[in-house]
Amino acid sequence: MKKLLLFSLLWLTVLMNAQNIPSDSSEYAHFDCGIIQTKQKLDNRFFASTPSIKLRVNNEEFIYTTFQLGKRKNTMYLYLKILADNVCIKKDKNVDVYFKSGEVITLKNEYPLNCEAFFARQLKKKELQKLRENEITMIKIYTYKKNYEMYVSEAQNHDIINYIDCLSGYKVKKSDEVKIKKKKD
Repeated sequence: MKKLLLFSLLWLTVLMNAQNIPSDSSEYAHFDCGIIQTKQKLDNRFFASTPSIKLRVNNEEFIYTTFQLGKRKNTMYLYLKILADNVCIKKDKNVDVYFKSGEVITLKNEYPLNCEAFFARQLKKKELQKLRENEITMIKIYTYKKNYEMYVSEAQNHDIINYIDCLSGYKVKKSDEVKIKKKKD
């Protein structure tokens, strides 16, 4: 009887600890590159992208922003999308990236005026190096009506650095090299 009680207590402890596993991507780093490339084209060029990282908007309730890196040929891009309705971003509106050192870099949107809350920017080598070598503390996106602030956790910084490294070494394939897995009947 004592063994059964002890076993039950141990099993209950395991179940309770399983419930405490963090489900928010800001609490743990991912080390799988997870680069995705399909047969789709972007501006008539093949591209690859990393999984997106969800950043919580701190100055607005229940809104997130996705942070994603992509690559066409040998050029890397940063894509940000505020997951909210009717958020308009000007073509040259800024995104500020704040670092732990106190330094700030400003990125201008290269994507046309849009109300889908989409920001795209081709990253220069110096900007990529800055993102890789410095810890990001906050990203601020300026829109027509409001500025959105997202704090970046240590785990999310590790993911960003990992994705930059993975995508830097990735060679974008031509369409006939990309194979889509067929379902087995």
